[in-house]
Amino acid sequence: MKHLLLIILTIFFSANIFSQSVKPDSIRPDTVKNVFREISGKVKPGSGEVIFHQDKRIEKLVTENAAAASVQVVHGYRVQVFSSNVQRTAREEAFNMEQMLMEAFPDMKVYVSYSSPFWKVRIGDFHTQPEARSFTEELLRKFPALRKETYTVRDRISVSEK
Repeated sequence: MKHLLLIILTIFFSANIFSQSVKPDSIRPDTVKNVFREISGKVKPGSGEVIFHQDKRIEKLVTENAAAASVQVVHGYRVQVFSSNVQRTAREEAFNMEQMLMEAFPDMKVYVSYSSPFWKVRIGDFHTQPEARSFTEELLRKFPALRKETYTVRDRISVSEK
């Protein structure tokens, strides 16, 4: 019975979607590819037409995710500045460290990860070890107290295709 109701509802909503029409002047050309407009714009004469009615935030999320898809992940290096397995404090310390690093180095990406039982904080996406070491020296000039815990680690890094 539930399956029959689900099938009927699916048919009803499908028919409702395909019976709507799009006014050609309602489709704005945009410099950013937008899947919703692309699908709406590829309508053949005499065929069904599709209109998307959703919050603009959904379009924004889809567009941003498409841009994120142009990021490649390769082997590289990051600088690890924190690692702790103290259950009571490690999580909070990791996020405090993240905030501190983001304020000090706004152009660098900071990564907080949890791999049981350790919370870790790493910064940067470096292609070579010398690049990571150079940044480590700069980091330690700003935060000499981190000298004990800071070292370069091999990691998979994010690289933009731009």
